[in-house]
Amino acid sequence: RYDPTPAHYFLRLLHDKGILLRCYTQNIDSLEGLAGLPAEKLVAAHGNFDAAHVIDTHPEREVDISELKAALDDGPAGWQALRNQKGNLVK
Repeated sequence: RYDPTPAHYFLRLLHDKGILLRCYTQNIDSLEGLAGLPAEKLVAAHGNFDAAHVIDTHPEREVDISELKAALDDGPAGWQALRNQKGNLVK
């Protein structure tokens, strides 16, 4: 939906030069990753839409991210139905 900005590519440049230790972000759009910043350098303070899983399951059960997005688009009824289907909340 959106493209990385020059600022996102600047972070990648810092990584490429070996200067960047890690990148803390409050964005959920994952544009840093689209700019080429490796996942191990990213700390998403509020999470993101790269992956989803059912909480409190061991082993962790993955949920297709498009399924979570569709549930969220349906509002409270949508995420509650997904919770009932998966057995717990999905994040």
